Amino acid sequence: MNPNLQQINGVYFFVMLITSALAILLIRYTVTLRRYLKEFTRVSKKVSNKEFHTRFNTYVKGELGELSKNFNYMIQIMDCTIEEVEYKHLQLTSIVKSISHGILAIDVKGNILLINDIAKEMLKCDLETNLEGLNFKFIVKDKNILEIFQKYVGSTQNEVIELDLKDNLVYRIKIDPVYLQDSKHAIIGSIINIEDITELVKLENMRKDFVANVSHELKTPLTSITGFVETLKINDDIDKNTRNHFLDIIEKESNRLKGLIEDILLLSSIENGQDLSYEEVKLFDVFKEVYEITEFIASSKNITVSYAFEDEDVHILGFRDNVKQIFLNLIDNGIKYTPENGRIEVLQHYDENKQNIILEFKDNGIGIPKESLNRIFERFYRVDKARSRDIGGTGLGLAITKHMVKSLGGNIIVESILGIGTDFIVTIPLDTK
Repeated sequence: MNPNLQQINGVYFFVMLITSALAILLIRYTVTLRRYLKEFTRVSKKVSNKEFHTRFNTYVKGELGELSKNFNYMIQIMDCTIEEVEYKHLQLTSIVKSISHGILAIDVKGNILLINDIAKEMLKCDLETNLEGLNFKFIVKDKNILEIFQKYVGSTQNEVIELDLKDNLVYRIKIDPVYLQDSKHAIIGSIINIEDITELVKLENMRKDFVANVSHELKTPLTSITGFVETLKINDDIDKNTRNHFLDIIEKESNRLKGLIEDILLLSSIENGQDLSYEEVKLFDVFKEVYEITEFIASSKNITVSYAFEDEDVHILGFRDNVKQIFLNLIDNGIKYTPENGRIEVLQHYDENKQNIILEFKDNGIGIPKESLNRIFERFYRVDKARSRDIGGTGLGLAITKHMVKSLGGNIIVESILGIGTDFIVTIPLDTK
């Protein structure tokens, strides 16, 4: 054979051998790469579906192996981070839901980032609807609240506004700016705190009225006493009858002042939780005692006081003097505001389940106007001030009665029609105290 041909064949064989080896290596690498890409596609799809527990299961060496390792570590970090964020979000949501005030977080565009159920109720929104992401302009129905939000949301100042709404509601709305972290200039939204202060305002008004009424009630008899004392001091020649008349007025006003102070002290002791020794009190015996006390006053106006007890042996656990005061105040109140020849009924019965004792004090007196029914138990509140003072009393009787009934764990309500009569209904649980 020709040596040159033999050499050429050797080179050709060597080239074919190298080519075959490279082809085999290329095919293996292609298969591995395809399998790797298929696994990558599977894992990335699961991660996209928030399945962060998934991992690369293909074990390869080199750069692809390093990429697999880094990708698995990245998934693990994402899983831990998202879990931490979700936990903190759950904590924040739980805290916001637990706050007794309405809380809203709003961004600079007016979109709601966070809102609790109290705020939804106060803004009259559906509790089941997810409002996060919606603009507050589309969910705030009250015109006055909406105007405040539009005016102050995004402001750099802290704002506190008290707002009177319909249905006698009073809201205190506090709006605070939210700044970007470590910045005092970049505002990213506002936090709104809505507090229902209706009861606080009502109590504050009652306190002011109480102070004003006490001052007036104390000033009136003191002025009379001082005036007549001065008159007696500077006039030595006043005849005996006139002097005695002045002294009678001084005595009357002094007794009125004494009664007022005693009632205020009694009311204060009841409200502050007086330390009482409770005992078994037979209601019918206490009523009969009061009935005998008030019988003469009732007969002087020709008022008939009748009674009917379903159970004359019923007992409650309470303070006898307080129970007596309840009967006395309500019967005396009926006598005062019932014209001559009228009638008063005192009834005792049980409720349907026989869990509570019901006491009713009915009269056919002048009645109470509808607009005064929800205020009748307030201290010093009088439906007709001039008439009430002429009749007598301190204006604290019904307030004291209400607190005494509450001290027994009970409740008192009033039903009345002007010109027809009034019915005070006292409910006392059988297991009082």
